[in-house]
Amino acid sequence: MNVVEEIKKKREFSGLPDSIVERVADLSKGDVKESRKLLRKYFGVFLTNKVLKGKGDLLKAHMSSKKRDYEKFYGEIFSDIDSVGSVIDLGCGVNGFSYEYLPKGISYVGVEAAGQLVEHMNDYFKANDFLAEAVVGDLFDVENVLKILRGQKKLRVVFMFQVVDALENLERDFSKKFISEISGECEKIVLTLPTESLGGRKKFAVQRKWIVDFLEENFVIEKDFLRDGERIIVLRK
Repeated sequence: MNVVEEIKKKREFSGLPDSIVERVADLSKGDVKESRKLLRKYFGVFLTNKVLKGKGDLLKAHMSSKKRDYEKFYGEIFSDIDSVGSVIDLGCGVNGFSYEYLPKGISYVGVEAAGQLVEHMNDYFKANDFLAEAVVGDLFDVENVLKILRGQKKLRVVFMFQVVDALENLERDFSKKFISEISGECEKIVLTLPTESLGGRKKFAVQRKWIVDFLEENFVIEKDFLRDGERIIVLRK
């Protein structure tokens, strides 16, 4: 049995793509225990027993989504965006369960690494007859992400809610390359950055100037506002 298979013997990691597990295993120099520790750091909030079993209000299972007033959150994001065709939610976590708060008639695709969570979202979409689906994906597989984007209806709005830090922890400056790549296959990107700890007890002094400066230099910033412990930036190429 190889390292990836050994790591994925734990039920909580069994639904993750091999490519993600391999990347973490490389960072951990093949140490199974350390690899699982890192995976819990990145995905643990989405791999609890409650989430794995699909029980309860899963939108409240993660602190960032729990804090959002989605009606106001989406209301401000979409207030002056006309004729939206689709939303592509990269690293969506439990966010797919907020579909009902999106503007009517939008198609939704959530891309998420945790296969169990993808399964629960698709059950939810099907039960409610929503124009939505979730797929298992690794954001480091940029070609696959671009393929998904190309298949969606214009005007395409990409969500990247609190995923920058996770990407950077695995590969420094990957976020810049990633955003540059996907910006050619969508019309808007909505990126959020946390401004306080998940529990809301600690405000962050760090403003992530490196990514904000990059966005301001290379994109048109249409909106930049604070809400519910997040900085929300709406941008286009």
